Amino acid sequence: MEADSLDGERATRIGATRVEHHEHVPTARLSGLVERAVGYRLSGFPAGIHVGMPSRTVTLVVPLGQPLTVADGGGLPRSHSSVVAGLSAAPSHIHHDGAQHGVQLALRPEAVRALFGMPAAELASRSYDLSDVVGAQAETLRDRVHGAEAWPDRFGLVDDWLVGLLDRAPRLGTPDPEVLEAWRLIGVSGGSVPVRDVAARVGWSMRRLQSRFRHEFGVSPKTVAVLRRFERSVPLVAGRRHALTDVALRCGWTDHAHMDRDWRALAGTSPTRWRTEDVLAAH
Repeated sequence: MEADSLDGERATRIGATRVEHHEHVPTARLSGLVERAVGYRLSGFPAGIHVGMPSRTVTLVVPLGQPLTVADGGGLPRSHSSVVAGLSAAPSHIHHDGAQHGVQLALRPEAVRALFGMPAAELASRSYDLSDVVGAQAETLRDRVHGAEAWPDRFGLVDDWLVGLLDRAPRLGTPDPEVLEAWRLIGVSGGSVPVRDVAARVGWSMRRLQSRFRHEFGVSPKTVAVLRRFERSVPLVAGRRHALTDVALRCGWTDHAHMDRDWRALAGTSPTRWRTEDVLAAH
């Protein structure tokens, strides 16, 4: 095994497999919109299907090399030159030949208004080719990123492209402040605060909160609370350092069985089976 590490970068080789992971801090203008930006390169793995996990962020992927082949909700696989996937309570399935290479961003839901001129609800529950959302600008981004050879250059090009979208996107105003506060309360509680309490704290009825929240994000407050717990559990399950019962309790479930039920609903599989069968899961 060979490994080397720099600030925000990691590369590991075990036998024929190689894993590169590069973290990036976006430019200041994007700091409230991009939660995380990574570059990755995995090779030498058996071909298979990688589970694209549901999360409380909108996913943007620019593949390097081959297009990304994605199947949503049991549908047929579709090939994408670049992908944007909205909030969802179901997994996507990424078909791969044992290699994956690209740049991936986790966008906060409010970024969808700022960058694409639409509420996040319009992208909910499926994956789209980026060109269907922003037109020919998607190919401009892909061509520029493909032409760069170093990770800092790739990240810089993505930052510049996003800032350009910010400057050109139509202004739709902001969501109801009560909706944003409800999102914040669910997030800071780790998904543990009851939705009824969230509604009371923002001064709305349950029905109004659920309606306005879904109108903005495309998912319900309860779904986001479950996603928050699930999202916290994924790296713990993949890391294999904690018993699954401990992971369940750490992330707000009452027990292992409760976590298992939510995992089957959200990921289409159990934690045990996922980390055994998805060869890219730990990476």
